Amino acid sequence: MHVRSRRRKTPLYKSHRLLHALMALCVAGILLFGFLLIHSNQEYLQGDVAYEQVRAADDTASKIDFTALKAINSDTVGWILAEGSAIDYPIVLGNDNEYYLSHLFNRQRNKLGAIFMDYRNSGGFTDKNTVIYGHNMKDGSMFSSLTKYKEQGYYERLPTMALYTPEGDYTIELFAGVVADGDYEFVRFGFIDDADFQDYIHALKEKSTFKSNTRVKADDRIVTLCTCSYEFNNARYALFGRLSLS
Repeated sequence: MHVRSRRRKTPLYKSHRLLHALMALCVAGILLFGFLLIHSNQEYLQGDVAYEQVRAADDTASKIDFTALKAINSDTVGWILAEGSAIDYPIVLGNDNEYYLSHLFNRQRNKLGAIFMDYRNSGGFTDKNTVIYGHNMKDGSMFSSLTKYKEQGYYERLPTMALYTPEGDYTIELFAGVVADGDYEFVRFGFIDDADFQDYIHALKEKSTFKSNTRVKADDRIVTLCTCSYEFNNARYALFGRLSLS
């Protein structure tokens, strides 16, 4: 009686199976990466288009139509413009500092988020220090260009920004920019007295990545513009400016 012997699986056969499995994993990884990349690019595109539509509906060369902006989003409190950079956005004020990290000005969910004021501020730029946040996006949009102020030459080319509000228009005269640790509260909203405020301004100038001759007086109000930076884990770059009526 003839009995068929079972063929033993050789080491070569096993290595081929392992190779095929690894190839399948690689293909799956490539497909997943491609999907994520396409999805990421779509979010960038959707966000950019949304903000272009808002700009097209308004004209920052003249008086901002805040009635029209508030019809789109009632949280609107201003518009910030830095000529020569990508910063040209409406400013909103939400109920917390989370929602607008992942929602556009039109409230569409998107990783570009919005330029938004700290919820602890009053909204009218009447506080001693008004804090505004925006993402540092890889495509250079939102508040990415803030980090360019780490270079003296960039500050000298763009030492001011424009701020439009329903109550009036301002020039933001930049006077300091610092790298800070986002794990700690590094901005202040209130001050004990004028001397305390002046000490704060002096400390910011001492740590600044650029030198400025802008003088901040005791009765001035300031604006802090904040975005992510990458010197270390959870690093932030904060740009400080004095508000003056345009």
